[in-house]
Amino acid sequence: MSDNMKKGLFVTVCVFLITIIYMLTAVGVYLTVQSIRYKNKVYPNTFLNGKEISGYDYNKLEKDLENIEVDNSITIYYNEEKIEAKYKDIGIVIDSKKTVEQLKNNLNDLPARHKAWLLLKTKKYSAKYIFKIDEDKFKNYLNSIKEKYDSDEVPERFERDDSYNVKYIPGTSSHYLDVDKTIEEIKNNGIEKDTIKLVVNSGTITNHKEYESIDTKVGSFVTEFNPYISRATNLRTALNYIDGAIIQPGEDFSFYKYAGPYGKKGYVFYYEFVGNGVCQIATTTYNAALLAGLEIKQRYQHEYMVPYVEGGLDATVASYSSGYYVDMSFKNTYKYPIYISAYYIGGKAYVDIWSNSNAKEGKTYETESVKIGPTSYAAYLKIYKDGQLIERKHLGNSWYKIKQD
Repeated sequence: MSDNMKKGLFVTVCVFLITIIYMLTAVGVYLTVQSIRYKNKVYPNTFLNGKEISGYDYNKLEKDLENIEVDNSITIYYNEEKIEAKYKDIGIVIDSKKTVEQLKNNLNDLPARHKAWLLLKTKKYSAKYIFKIDEDKFKNYLNSIKEKYDSDEVPERFERDDSYNVKYIPGTSSHYLDVDKTIEEIKNNGIEKDTIKLVVNSGTITNHKEYESIDTKVGSFVTEFNPYISRATNLRTALNYIDGAIIQPGEDFSFYKYAGPYGKKGYVFYYEFVGNGVCQIATTTYNAALLAGLEIKQRYQHEYMVPYVEGGLDATVASYSSGYYVDMSFKNTYKYPIYISAYYIGGKAYVDIWSNSNAKEGKTYETESVKIGPTSYAAYLKIYKDGQLIERKHLGNSWYKIKQD
């Protein structure tokens, strides 16, 4: 290569480099000028919630955002309950100040190359609204939620329908919406993914799952009484005391434990005895237990025969100021708990024993009273399996005195 050619190549390279330097300088100056120009304005190719806001003055943008009513939907969770609502209906609005501040800071803090891309419109920048709550409006909305969904604790219970069938209802815990805490958390953490999880304080309650097995009336007995005399008050009182008794497998039911002593609240003085008439409910319960096939632990006969059951099938109870008492009791020999439903309809007293449909293991029971003397009776319990008599169990003999006129 000749010297002239070398000189020409050198000059060409120098011119090229100078041109490049000039162009870079020009671009740099342009970008610097534009950066200064957009210090208080939105960069080109910038979008806020999908809308282009290029060149917007930040102060004007903030004012315009204050007038925008957002129609977004939001899901609010009260524990597992889902509530759908609209931002505008519950007081969620655009936080125009924070939205603009964050947008301005993010754009101004972009690297120079990113700003160049925006200025040259080769790439775009997208931002989202920042939301806040209109505290008064949102608080009113939360109070309406609280009124609708808050609940007090409801203990587990057995309900008796119009046909006097019994059903176990599990208890439910209390739930209380903490309005102030919910607002505080939203103010601190914001709203994410269009959902709000309310701060709900819930209590705890213990349910007895085994009570769910109680689904069948396994024994029932009814006796009649005159509802218009004082004695009826004592019958009704005793029924109320034993109603709802629950006996676990292997446990004993004591009539005295639930209904005694027979001078407590509800009982009245009738003839010479306090609580006279309670024995009829003890007798009704005794016969219901026999028909349920339960093991009788204690049973005492009356001194004189009673008119409401056959001889040998009565059960007397009594309590004294000394603390001594005469009881009627039976044992729950089932694998399942027992529930006693005791009530009256007019002049009839009912005692129903409820447990599981498999509790009696396919057996049915029938009582029998056999007169063995002028005032004496033998009582039996007939036990059937698949409709066949398999046992005739002697319950005992009862001897009654004859009332003197």
